[in-house]
Amino acid sequence: MLKELLLEISASEYISKTLLAAKLGRPEGLIEDGLAQLVRLGYLAEGSGSSSCAVKCGKCPYASLCGQDPIRTLTITTAGQKYIDRH
Repeated sequence: MLKELLLEISASEYISKTLLAAKLGRPEGLIEDGLAQLVRLGYLAEGSGSSSCAVKCGKCPYASLCGQDPIRTLTITTAGQKYIDRH
């Protein structure tokens, strides 16, 4: 399943855990575990997400209207791309 995850991520500009779970026919929890394994193996790298807002949500007067959820980004590393190319 790890290879399938890498291939789906590689083929998409953006993909969510929910969409990955639907495409692969697996529970979202299993997808989360697979992504964590790929990070540990060095095939995916975690990004810091969006930091466009300088104010912490708890102190922001617009927090209830914003809808801005922090986004965790993952990118395929060089090692991950080499793995995809070999398989």
